Amino acid sequence: MAPPRPKATPRIAGETAALELERPLAVGLSSNRPLSAHFHSPEGMILLREPPDLIGFFAGNLGSLFMEDVFSYVLSGIRSGQLIVQHGQLRRTVTFRDGQVVFATSTERYERLGTVLVQLGLLTSDQLTLAIAQVTPTRRIGQVLTTEGMVSEANLYNAMTFLVREVVLNLFEMMEGSFLFLEAQAPLSDVVKLPDRTRDLVIQAIKRGEATTRLRRQFPEDMRLGVGPEDFPPGEAALAAKARPGVTLKELRAAFEGSIHAFLTWVEERVRGRSLVIEPAVPVTPPRPRPTIEMLGSELLGPEERYNLLLALVYRAVDEMGRDVGLLQSFLRSPPPGLEEAYAGVKLGPDGRVDVDQIRRNVAGGGEALSRALTLEALDAFVSYALFSAQNVLPQDLADQLAMTYRALQEGLT
Repeated sequence: MAPPRPKATPRIAGETAALELERPLAVGLSSNRPLSAHFHSPEGMILLREPPDLIGFFAGNLGSLFMEDVFSYVLSGIRSGQLIVQHGQLRRTVTFRDGQVVFATSTERYERLGTVLVQLGLLTSDQLTLAIAQVTPTRRIGQVLTTEGMVSEANLYNAMTFLVREVVLNLFEMMEGSFLFLEAQAPLSDVVKLPDRTRDLVIQAIKRGEATTRLRRQFPEDMRLGVGPEDFPPGEAALAAKARPGVTLKELRAAFEGSIHAFLTWVEERVRGRSLVIEPAVPVTPPRPRPTIEMLGSELLGPEERYNLLLALVYRAVDEMGRDVGLLQSFLRSPPPGLEEAYAGVKLGPDGRVDVDQIRRNVAGGGEALSRALTLEALDAFVSYALFSAQNVLPQDLADQLAMTYRALQEGLT
């Protein structure tokens, strides 16, 4: 279940009003930088830190729109600006110029420039550590890498275009979160030229999303994996150690740096190569429903008497709640189609039981075995009706207990 969203509470006193924000909403805000309010009262209000050239905005959540819908809005209008998508601590931003992606950033560790440079083999982990130590508010990681001669300008640019492309593709994995598109003048700095048009990139992202959906079905989070007979490729010792005692897919995911698509693709390849093996699922035996106290020992009774006893329990529960027991009488006054003959002349007793012998006589004529089967079928229909009607007037826990007793009775007859 998703955690509760932080709240913003209006505080109105006299002629003044204030908006009280819970701490998660207040992070990054400053009293020196007021926000511009866009009212949709009384339903809501959107607060924006507007740049001077803001043209408009488009906001929503991924529960109502898919990511391709959001991109379609930008593409169809050939818009420039910035798209911010956030879910919890994860935040991805994509910058557009005339409908084309020109830059992207992410808070994910595996979507950082330094990590990508190491991943592409353009930088070692030790070099990255050394470069990060020289980063300052006025000297970014790219400047450090090029001025120190660790990475050439060309390789840095290629890595940047690769990273921007991956951030955009990984956006389409997000099924939850909120988005905000701020339409503004085309940016002049931090711009790269991707080898793909944005429309083609969206098509690739949709295809990747379909592949990810297939992999999610093939490898659910609770699937257990263990180390197989074949060795892992070089560089995967940490993942092998994590999997060695046997882990769930969710636990192994936490140790993998990469998108969910990259992770599931890796799992598929390692299972095929027998570095990982899928452990057999342990069957879970559902607990048998516990009968009510009155039903304990009812196994000594015949099935007809047990149905009658359950009818009596429902009748008593409804009566003790001060409800009208006439809701049970209505079944006998107008039985369902096919049961009219079985319940002809049958009345509800003062304790909620019915005359089983009368039902048996009503359905007699086809032999003892058939008569008994028809009697049980008629009783089962009445009990089912009684429980369905009683759940609307009884407390939920009591209705659930009676339903569990009914299931136990049915299981005892099969």
